[in-house]
Amino acid sequence: MNRRAAHTNAWETAETIFGIPFLLSLILGYLIPLPLSVLLPRAASVSVGIILLVIGSAIIVMTRRHFSQAGQPTNPGIPTTKLITTGIFSWSRNPLYLGGVVAVIGLGALLNSLWLLILLVPTIAAVHFILIVPEEQYLEAKFGEPYHQYVRSVRRWVGRHR
Repeated sequence: MNRRAAHTNAWETAETIFGIPFLLSLILGYLIPLPLSVLLPRAASVSVGIILLVIGSAIIVMTRRHFSQAGQPTNPGIPTTKLITTGIFSWSRNPLYLGGVVAVIGLGALLNSLWLLILLVPTIAAVHFILIVPEEQYLEAKFGEPYHQYVRSVRRWVGRHR
């Protein structure tokens, strides 16, 4: 593979991959209401939702800040020039997507939407195949052994290898 960047299409962004199912969940919730409160008391889902939305948003903000401080892009079509393995990237190879998943779970709880949580399953699959796999292939081709060492030390979603 000899690509200029991991993603070259403007649709290949976390905002799109998470946003489309979010909008679909709003439409489905309007047409066929499926409240989360059938499984979890509303007061609990609001509290959990706020906490998870704040945590997910904080992870996203920290990740974007780390990209910026390292002078690395997050937009499609712009090549990566440096492998980031420190800070938030020392405990997740994909903290931007991890933050998105946590934030969506929080939104689902906060908005009382079981649809949003149901649609999170195919969203995670889409994130994996549309975003993560091409990024991993790109980084492997671009950085070789340093990237392999990073993969051996930090898990894809969260945690360090032992």
